Amino acid sequence: MSDNSWDKSKELADRHSEGAGPWLRLANDGDKAVGVFLGDPYPREVHFVERYVKCAGTSCTHCADGKKPSLRVSINFYTGKEVKVFEMGTVAFQSLLTVRDKFGLDKWSFEIQRHGAAGDPKTTYTLLPEERLGDKQLADLKKLELQDLEKLYESSEAAAGGSGREDLKSFDKARGGAKGGTVDAKTASSMVVILKSLPKESTERFLKTFGVQRVRDLPAARVEEAVALLDRLEAEAKGKPSSGEVDPFE
Repeated sequence: MSDNSWDKSKELADRHSEGAGPWLRLANDGDKAVGVFLGDPYPREVHFVERYVKCAGTSCTHCADGKKPSLRVSINFYTGKEVKVFEMGTVAFQSLLTVRDKFGLDKWSFEIQRHGAAGDPKTTYTLLPEERLGDKQLADLKKLELQDLEKLYESSEAAAGGSGREDLKSFDKARGGAKGGTVDAKTASSMVVILKSLPKESTERFLKTFGVQRVRDLPAARVEEAVALLDRLEAEAKGKPSSGEVDPFE
């Protein structure tokens, strides 16, 4: 393969990777992204219950069970091609505050690098200044349309944590254990809702794993296995742990 072919393949791979949803994905050890932090941060206190769910404060049942919420902070991040959302925990956010105080987020581009394999609870991130921005760059940045972080998370939680998630929790286990037949329509519909919120390759992986062409063809006996895979796919899509209430930035 010629050098041109390698360059074109890399360009296409980068383009497809960037297009997979609004979140900035640094899934593996050593993954990097260079860009500019934009707008205000959006903090959330959350619990990890199959996925991150927003803490309900004084009426939170998870707090009542003795589970402490963790902090997740999101901010817009312009990669030079599109505006993504970078989500971080307490330690990474404290690093962001440090570079903000020293350099000013509105004057520099920064490099974010992941240190830790996918799923590693000891994963950390480094933030380093990359380039001081010129007047034209600053003017161009002001023209960008930022992600509405609050609405983005509300719609994401509604898709993956609303009726879809609740229906999966209450699927007919008796039927799921049967040797014959396919998944019931309600559960299949819930799975579709979740898969639609994930990158296309996640759906392809899901279908290939169970040897089906449509979600509704999933064997009823493999529903619990399918729910577990959905959890992993969601975690991988956002670079988060797939089980346990572990903050990889703590």
